[in-house]
Amino acid sequence: MANINVFGTPWQEIVDWYLVQPIYGQIFVLIGVFAVLALAVVVAYYIIKGAAYLVYYVLKGVYYLLKGIGLLFYKLFEGLYYLISGKPKKDSPEQQVQPQASKLIAQNIPIQETIQEVHPEVTFCSECGNKFSNSMFHTLSAKGIVYCIHCGKGFQTNSATIEA
Repeated sequence: MANINVFGTPWQEIVDWYLVQPIYGQIFVLIGVFAVLALAVVVAYYIIKGAAYLVYYVLKGVYYLLKGIGLLFYKLFEGLYYLISGKPKKDSPEQQVQPQASKLIAQNIPIQETIQEVHPEVTFCSECGNKFSNSMFHTLSAKGIVYCIHCGKGFQTNSATIEA
């Protein structure tokens, strides 16, 4: 057999040492060798995966950087073109906003406030069971919303409760 060295030790000495061990020692050595090999494979996998992610995100960053620089030059030259030629830009945001503003001015509709009357059948809080006070009725009639002074549950004029 050829003279093979593993970590500076001849292979035949390693085999002789292994065969001298009792059977449970040989089993533990095999389990240890497989565990170290599995650990080495897992570590190599995550190192390669990390390197691949690093390369991917660096290339993605370079792509977005170059895309932004390209868009910058495009907008710059487009602006220079319209500045030199004197033509107005098509579909510019300023031209789209102005017609909407003129429509809002033309629709000038006055806002009217109305006071709704509360029906007297709504006199008890559905949460705590206490009777509404006169000030609660007045607030409900004036503002359309009131909160129970005992538990804080909210009520609207259409008898629907609101979350406090």
